[in-house]
This record gives sequence, C-alpha cells and structure tokens, in this order.
Amino acid sequence: MNLEKLSVPLAFFTVLVVWTTTPLAIQWSSDGAPMTSVFYRMIIGVVFCVVLALLTQGKLPINSAAKRIYFVGGVSIYLGTVLFYSSAQLIPSGWVAVVFGLSPLITGVISATVEPESKLTPTRLVGLILGLSGLGLVFSAGLKFEDASIIGLAYSAMAVTITSAASVYSRQLVKDQSISGLQITAGSLIVALPLFAITAYLVAPGFSAEFSGSAIYAIIYLGVFGSGIGFTLYYFLLKRVSASKISLVGLVTPITALTLGALVNNEPVIANVYYGAILVCAGLVLYEFKPRLGLRRL
Repeated sequence: MNLEKLSVPLAFFTVLVVWTTTPLAIQWSSDGAPMTSVFYRMIIGVVFCVVLALLTQGKLPINSAAKRIYFVGGVSIYLGTVLFYSSAQLIPSGWVAVVFGLSPLITGVISATVEPESKLTPTRLVGLILGLSGLGLVFSAGLKFEDASIIGLAYSAMAVTITSAASVYSRQLVKDQSISGLQITAGSLIVALPLFAITAYLVAPGFSAEFSGSAIYAIIYLGVFGSGIGFTLYYFLLKRVSASKISLVGLVTPITALTLGALVNNEPVIANVYYGAILVCAGLVLYEFKPRLGLRRL
C-alpha cells in the first residue's frame, strides 16, 4: 500500500476530529478560569511545536522577514484565541463551531481585495449571502436563548474576522519566504505566549486557578492536538492538496461539532442553529466548490 496516499486521508480525518472537538474541549478545559487555561495550553503547544521543529528542521529562522511573520501570527493567535475562549463561556460549543465555519468565506472576501485570482464571482456572492444568512439564524437563536448568547456570538464573529484577515496578510508575507508551516506555528506561539501570560496574570493573579482532572486532560489535549498536531497536519495537507479540498473539513465541522455538543455535553438543540449550520455549509459549497459542481453560471 502507498503510505503517501494513505497519509493524506488519515491527516484529513485527524484534522476533522481536532476541529470538531476543539470547541467542546475549550469549554471543558476552562473550569471558570479560561485565561489561565489557555496560558497552560499555549505552554504545552510551544514546547511541542518548538521541539518538533528543531528535531525535523534543525532551527527556527530569525531573520527580519521571519520575525515579521511570527509577530503577525502571534498577535492574531492571541486575539483570536482570547475571543474564542471568552465566547465559549457564554454559548454552546457547537455554536462556536458554526461561526468558525464562516472562516473560508470571510477569508475569501478579504483575499478578493488583494489577490485578483480570488475575485468575487456571482456564484461566490450567492455563497457568501447564504453563509451570512446562516450566521443570522444563529444570532436569532441567541436572541431567543439568553442575552449573554449575543455577546458570545459577537466574540466568535470578531475572532473569525481577525484570524481570517491575519491569514490573508500572512500569506502575502510568506509567499517568497522559505519557511515551513511548522516553523511559522512555533515562532508565532512563542510571540503569543507572553501575551497570554500577562492576560492570565491580570485575570487571576499568581495563576491561582484550580482545575479538575477532566479540565487538565482537556488542556493537555488542546496543547498537543489543538495547537500542535492540528496545525502541523493542516500545513502537511496544504503542501499536498489544494486549499479548496482542505476546506471540506470546514464544510463538515459545524454539523459534527453541533452533534457532538448535543450528545456529549447535553447542549440545547435549537432548530435555528442547525438551519444556520446548513446554510453556512451550502454557502461554502457554492463559494469553494462551484467548478467541481459544474455551476459555470447562475
């Protein structure tokens, strides 16, 4: 059996599992102290990624271009993660996944302003409208659920917008640089770690939070898989298949995460959230896979 061919679908499956379970693991890991939890997670992620990068590639580039890439990545990781952790304290984990599912759409819209090949076609505009309509349904569910849900959904939307914009800008920075995805991840986490440390200390001076056994396991899982293996496999796939194919993971994640939250965490099953997830997925299909569906024109 060709191991290279087997490794690609295995990486797809692993990334799908990681992206599906991450929102729920964030909730389980917090234990009332989300900023301390994410700080410990990032320590694990930094150690894992730096050691892996040194073992496989020998060094981390520290030239001026690499430092700029690390800075942009580190700041975006910090802002996006803090917002996602804050939202996970206010809304069910599946709702976070639905908003996160809009990332390819938002990234595409921002890319269209700087990359001619990413221009918005009529079909893509329809996909974008469907995706935003799905987000509207999720927000309407938040209005009916409780007031705090709207704040949580707003945090998630801000996080997705920030990380999407940062990914487009980072792509411009790395286009002509010989730096691997693992090196970028390791360097960015190193930049982000002090920011998480300061935030955690200000929120819980002395890092005084106590965590249950399940929360500790969730923190370790997020550090190794969420911040380490998940990123590594994502960049592994980027080198072997098109970005559109990788978007298949984002297409499935909103539904799988909603189902997992309902089954494992007894999260409320609200029709508008599921309808919103379906619209988000339909929008992604039109936006990312129109040529494969043969939809040359509306």
